[in-house]
Amino acid sequence: MKHSLPFMLGLALAGQAVYAADGLLLRVKQNNDRGSSDYELVHAQTGQFTSTPKPVQPSASDLYVVGRDRQGRELFRSRVANPATLNAESFNPETGEIEHAQKVTLPQTVFEVRVPGYKTLDHVELVGGQNTELGDERAFAAAAAKPAKRFDRKLLDKLLNGNERMMAVRAQASSVLLHNTGPSNNRMDIVLIGDGYTSAEMNKWASDAQKVANGLLADPLFGANKAGMNIRRVDVVSAQSGVDEPDKGIYKDTALGVQIGCWGLDRLVCADDNLVYSNVGSVTAADGRDVIVVIANSTRYGGAGGSIATMTMHSSAIELALHEIGHTAFKLADEYDYGSCDTSREPTEANVTLQANRNGKWGSLIPSNVQLPTPTGTYANGTLGLFRGGRYCTSGMYRPTENSRMRTLGQPWHAVNERRAGVVFANYYKPGDGTTPVTVTGSVANKQWVNLPAAGAHTSNLGGNFKLQLTGPANTDFELALYKWNGSAWAVVASATGPTSSETINYAGTAGHYYFEVKSYSGAGNFSVTYTFPK
Repeated sequence: MKHSLPFMLGLALAGQAVYAADGLLLRVKQNNDRGSSDYELVHAQTGQFTSTPKPVQPSASDLYVVGRDRQGRELFRSRVANPATLNAESFNPETGEIEHAQKVTLPQTVFEVRVPGYKTLDHVELVGGQNTELGDERAFAAAAAKPAKRFDRKLLDKLLNGNERMMAVRAQASSVLLHNTGPSNNRMDIVLIGDGYTSAEMNKWASDAQKVANGLLADPLFGANKAGMNIRRVDVVSAQSGVDEPDKGIYKDTALGVQIGCWGLDRLVCADDNLVYSNVGSVTAADGRDVIVVIANSTRYGGAGGSIATMTMHSSAIELALHEIGHTAFKLADEYDYGSCDTSREPTEANVTLQANRNGKWGSLIPSNVQLPTPTGTYANGTLGLFRGGRYCTSGMYRPTENSRMRTLGQPWHAVNERRAGVVFANYYKPGDGTTPVTVTGSVANKQWVNLPAAGAHTSNLGGNFKLQLTGPANTDFELALYKWNGSAWAVVASATGPTSSETINYAGTAGHYYFEVKSYSGAGNFSVTYTFPK
């Protein structure tokens, strides 16, 4: 090998599954109103999944969910974005352009995380979340010595067995599939839940939810991937019609506590996350709520993103929902230049870069006659280039097109964002059956690496032939390695390190957990890997 292969953050799989399901979902309530965060584990479910996708851009406030056995040995580690901070966006409904963006610290919120479930799991720890940079093992070990919270196995078992509170919520909510293409464990499950609809307005709610579902499916990107999506409507009755509008002195008794104009921002829509998760969780499987959208019974314009997206029934709100789902589902960055800029490191989102040349993320796709950096007003919108401004920066950061939906509502997604969505669907929501090849694409910078599949380690129950074919750009040297968990660490079981970026692995493997790595030994650019992993 030409290099020492890296430790893979995210999952350290070991042991055996708790039940027949592959994973464990944990719901944690976070209180932030006393100067520091406190955490309460409020719900646990099993499901057929591997992990929660890691946030693409590491932050000093991220949390790590760490599972340990009785001897304190680490079984898994999963990073989640701290939900206490919300990037609140406000768009002009007439122009679709950003008007205001600011970070808001929420006094209380709830998040869900999916982790492996093992027989040897003794307790779960929350590490970080206090503005501590955990980018290396030494920093992580120091923070892990004093975890923010510990949840013992006894509490997990109690929550897995259910409780009276969840039974009470279960009686309040019901659901209907509006678009059904297959099992939740390999589909993007979008859940629509309404607030401020009374029992007499359930027909109106059903009509509104169908309008939103139709609007999502009518979008070219979602329409092209609709075979990998399910859309579910969750019905919950509110005591009063409408939602809170504190700036107008309007307060309603509703099921999900939605407010329009929360935190003093005219177009920001907030819901009570705990009530949302409780109601949605009562009628969906743990792997059946990848994207949750709360719909307020109001025509006032507004919405929000984050772990739970919100919108109203304003005529332009579908566009806002699509933008927010771009963040939630595809981990795309904002391409506008309003907000808090950070150019200290290359962002990991697919649609922004610090590199002002053709060796970057989408550089090989830029036509040879396009000027770099690319001036605005010169080329047809949708032309790939390097346009100044993006991810809240007016300079030093580049976006792929002059305008897209991640910059201005109502614009097309365009090629780079569509490619990123295609990767997400291929990796998360259209998994191979063990005999059909799966092709994934990505990009790698010089001397850097990418771990795949993006959804987390692949579990092979019987073993068999692992086939991988890497193809990259000319005049580069990319390497391919296959890793397997050996019970205590990740180990390379097969590799291809020839002098080009075309590499092949054929490996006869036994049952276990696997992932593969593409690394640049020299050069940078886009790559594709076609692989077949036995189930």
